[in-house]
Amino acid sequence: MKKIAFILTVMLLIVACGQVDDVYYPRPAADTGTSNTDPDPEPVPTTYWANAADSAISRLLSAFWNEGNGYFRMSFTPPATQGTGFQYWPQAHALDAVIDAYIRTGDTRYSDYYTKWFNGVRIGNGAKWSNNYIDDMEWIVLTMLRMYETSQNQQYLTTARQIYDDWIITQWSDTPGGGGILWCTTANPSKNACSNGPAGIAACRLYNLVTDDPTAKAKYRADAERIYAWLKAVLITASYDVADNINQNNVVGGTSLSYNVGTVLGTAHELYKITGTKAYLDDAVRLATRATTNGAPMNQAAGILRSEGTGDGGLFKGIFIRYFVKLINDTNVEKAVRQQFHTFMVYNATTLWTSGTTKEGDYQSLFSDNWNSARTSGTAGCQEHVSGCTLLEAMNVLQPVE
Repeated sequence: MKKIAFILTVMLLIVACGQVDDVYYPRPAADTGTSNTDPDPEPVPTTYWANAADSAISRLLSAFWNEGNGYFRMSFTPPATQGTGFQYWPQAHALDAVIDAYIRTGDTRYSDYYTKWFNGVRIGNGAKWSNNYIDDMEWIVLTMLRMYETSQNQQYLTTARQIYDDWIITQWSDTPGGGGILWCTTANPSKNACSNGPAGIAACRLYNLVTDDPTAKAKYRADAERIYAWLKAVLITASYDVADNINQNNVVGGTSLSYNVGTVLGTAHELYKITGTKAYLDDAVRLATRATTNGAPMNQAAGILRSEGTGDGGLFKGIFIRYFVKLINDTNVEKAVRQQFHTFMVYNATTLWTSGTTKEGDYQSLFSDNWNSARTSGTAGCQEHVSGCTLLEAMNVLQPVE
C-alpha cells in the first residue's frame, strides 16, 4: 500500500504540472502551434482532460451510435464492422456520457441525441419502457432525469416518474430479505444491490426535481430512506463491502462489485445532501475508502480499479466513478480523505489515457476493460468504452482539493 500511495502522489504531481508524457491527436485547439499533424504536440494543461474526453466521446458516437435506429450498438470491430442487436441497460450509460459532454461543452450537437435516443431506445425495447429486469429500468430513469435537468423537456421527467412509480417501487416486497426491490420478475426471486442502489438515487433525484407535488415529494424521500436502510441492514457488510444479493433462501452473497459500491455510496451521499444527517456521509466515505484501498474492486498491484470483465462487467467501473467524483467534490468530506480520493482518481485517469489508450490508427481512443492495457486488436465493446468515457468526462468536473 505504501508503494501504491507513492505512485499515486507522483502521478498527481505530474498531471497537476501538465507534464504527462503523452501524444494527443489532433493538437488541442488552444495550442498555438503550427500544425494539427505535429507528431509531438505539447499538452495544454487547461484543456488536457477536455481533449481526452472529446476524443473518447467522438469515438463513442462514430463507432457505436446507430443513427437509423436511435440507439447504441454494443460492439465495433475496426476499421468499420459495427455490431448488431440491442441491449437495454447500457443505452442509459452511453447516453449519460453524451450528456456529460453536453454539460461540459454546451454544444447542442450532443443534446440533439436526446430525442433520437428517447424514441429509439423505447422501440428497441419492444416499443415499451417496462422490462423484466428492474435495474434496467432504473438506469433508464436516471438518464431521463439527467436529460430533463439539462433540457427542461417535461416529457423526460414525466416518463421517468411513470416508470419509477409503476414498475420500480412496486417491486418492493418483504420476502425474501425482509424488504428490498426485486432484481428480476422472471428469475428466482432475489433482492440485489443493483436493483436497490440505483433506485435509491432515483428516489433522491425525484425528490429534488418534483417541486409541484408535496405528497409525491415526501414519498420519494421516504422511499430513498427506506431503500438505503434496507441496503445497510442487509447488503452492506461490517467491512463496508457491498454484497451482490440476498437470494430466495435469505442467503447473502456475491462479490462486492464497483458499480454496486458506487450506487450505494451514491444513495448515501444524496441522502446526506437532502437530510443533513452526517451518518449518511460517513457511510459513503467508508464505502469509497474500502473500494479504493483493499476492497474487491481494486487491482492492488496496479493501484487502479480492476477489470470486472467485458460486456456488462465492462460498465461497472464507470458507474462507480460517476458517484465517486461527486463525493470527492463535496467539501464536507474531510480534506485529507478528499485528497486521497482525488489522487486515486487522477491516477486511474492518467493510467487510462497514457497506458490504456491507443492514440492513432484503427483502434484510436477505443478502451478495453483494463484501464492499464490499450486495445490494439479484436472487437471493442460499447460497455468498456463507455466506462472509459465516463472516467475522462469525470476528470473535467473533478475539483481541486483546497
